Amino acid sequence: MKLILASASPRRERLLKKLVKRFSVKAAHIDETIHAGEPFSRACVRLAEKKARKVFDKQSVVIGADTIAYFRKKNFRKTSDARKAESILLFLRGKTHYVITGVCVTFPSGKQVKYSVKAAVKMKNFSNSELVSYLKSGEWKGRAGCYDISGKGAKLVQSVKGEKETVVGLPIKKLKNILSSA
Repeated sequence: MKLILASASPRRERLLKKLVKRFSVKAAHIDETIHAGEPFSRACVRLAEKKARKVFDKQSVVIGADTIAYFRKKNFRKTSDARKAESILLFLRGKTHYVITGVCVTFPSGKQVKYSVKAAVKMKNFSNSELVSYLKSGEWKGRAGCYDISGKGAKLVQSVKGEKETVVGLPIKKLKNILSSA
C-alpha cells in the first residue's frame, strides 16, 4: 500500500522516515485559519484532516498533520516577518508554553484515525544576542512558535515535557501503532 505525507515540512518527512522507508510527499496548501473560540486541540486536528482530504488518494494511506504553539489563549503560528518572530520569541523567553500537533491518517476505505498530542516547552531565559543570532539564521520562518527544536532553535529551549516529535511536528509513537495495524 502506498503512503503519502500531506505536508511540505522537511521535519515531518524526516520523522516519518523513522517509521517507514518509502512514501511520497505531497504538499497540501490549505487555509490554516483557526476559528474564533476554537480550542487549539480541535483546530489542529481539523486542519490535519483538511490536509489529508486535500491530497486523498483511494490507493494510498494519507497522513496530514498540523502544529500549534500557544500560551494560554494566544497562539503563535508560522510567520515570515522577522519583527513578529522577534516579538513572539521575546514573549516566550523564560516561559513554559504548549505545542500541540494534530494528526489525521486517512485510509483508502475512507476510514480516518484522528488524534492530537501535546507537549510543554520551557524556553530558556536566552540573551538578546542569542535571539539576534537565531533570527539571523532564518530558521524560524514557517515554524509554529518561531523556532525549530530539531535545529538551532534547540539552543533556546530549556526542556520539553512530552514527546519531542510533537514539537517538531509529527508525534510518531501513536502513529507507529496506527500504521502497523493498517
